[in-house]
Amino acid sequence: MFTSKIPQRRSGFTLIEILIVVAILGLLMGITTTMLSSVGEVQGKARAKADMAVLAQGLEGFRAQYGGYPRLNVAKKASDAGDLFKCLSGKMILRVQDNKITMPVVGKTRKSFIDVAQFRLADPADKYATGVDPSKDGVYLADPWGEAYMYLYDTTNVVGSLEAEWTSPSFILFTKGADMKAKDVKNMYSSGIIPSNDVYIEPEENIDNFIYGRTE
Repeated sequence: MFTSKIPQRRSGFTLIEILIVVAILGLLMGITTTMLSSVGEVQGKARAKADMAVLAQGLEGFRAQYGGYPRLNVAKKASDAGDLFKCLSGKMILRVQDNKITMPVVGKTRKSFIDVAQFRLADPADKYATGVDPSKDGVYLADPWGEAYMYLYDTTNVVGSLEAEWTSPSFILFTKGADMKAKDVKNMYSSGIIPSNDVYIEPEENIDNFIYGRTE
């Protein structure tokens, strides 16, 4: 009796082959995700740097116009992020009278110190919302990750107050970075004194932060 020796064609894949393919696909997806995340973080930091350069210029314009920087500290009071936007868009001013410093909201919008259209605006009720109405109360200038740009400055309301903790001649402006976290370092938030870069990045939360004007 004749028996054919032609091998039979195998149909389908073995379990081991399927597992190998799945493992390879998972590895490729992981590599791709990591690459995209890295690119996104680099692009985000570049955008944040550009934003802060414009914000700093606007803050200097505000100071030239009203004789001082906005008396705000976003780290101490979250709503100050919305007031910073009001200051730079001409809705809030700084006024000094009888050595008292106030920051009233004006009825008629005055000179804007930034081009609002160049910035991403965020609603504190939903920081990922798009098409945010700039006239809505609380709207703030958002970094590429949806967080408010951190603006820190003296909040005392008396000219030359001896009780002022802020000892820096200027403001501090920074972004929390992709992890959206920041940690207080040696009273930086209250005194305005920025520690050395090595000290500042000791907390893991600060490693990806970027402070405007820092070149270290």
